[in-house]
Amino acid sequence: MDEVTPPLAAVAAARRVNRALRVSTVDDATRSAAAALLDQAAALLEAEVHDGPHCQVGFDPPDFGEGAAPQDFFPYSPTIGPLNPLAPPVELEILPDRSVRGRVTLHEGYNGPPWNLAHGGVIALIFDELLGVGSIAAAGGGFTGQLTINYRKPTPILQPLELTGRLDRQEGRKLFMQGEMRADGIVTAEAEGIFILTAGPLHDEPGAPTRAPRGGG
Repeated sequence: MDEVTPPLAAVAAARRVNRALRVSTVDDATRSAAAALLDQAAALLEAEVHDGPHCQVGFDPPDFGEGAAPQDFFPYSPTIGPLNPLAPPVELEILPDRSVRGRVTLHEGYNGPPWNLAHGGVIALIFDELLGVGSIAAAGGGFTGQLTINYRKPTPILQPLELTGRLDRQEGRKLFMQGEMRADGIVTAEAEGIFILTAGPLHDEPGAPTRAPRGGG
């Protein structure tokens, strides 16, 4: 999804707005003018909407072989989705051993206390996606059953973060996943997750896609 299509351009603009609203120091008159423009943009987009059911996958069945970019298969993911303005976005890649490598730089909108540090809930969100994608690459994927985060050191915003995730072992339908987050080579957080293998459609709503389940719950 390297081509800058109109949908991608719109999402990129929305991400700029998200960050600008967090850091802007303009006066109230300027904010009011911006609000009016944003209202116009929302009205344009709301003219035609999809009522559901909603899913974060795209149109192509996931094929998580070596070198695959999971974000291409989950364009609406709130973590890695290129078409979701809430996503930072995290970029993930499947390695030859079926582990996952990723990177992301979090802007000020993902800040937690006290200063220039990532919010712990955002870190958990990233790990859920990282280990979920890793479960797909390693064994077909499943629902998040348990996610445990060990916050080793404060994780900075505005700095590149490196991510790794892999399957530790499988016991029946349970996939035991492990992950790390690093900043400047230092481990800031670790995660362990149990993902439950499942089969068939994720839900029974009319028109729901019948695709293989994804990790991340």
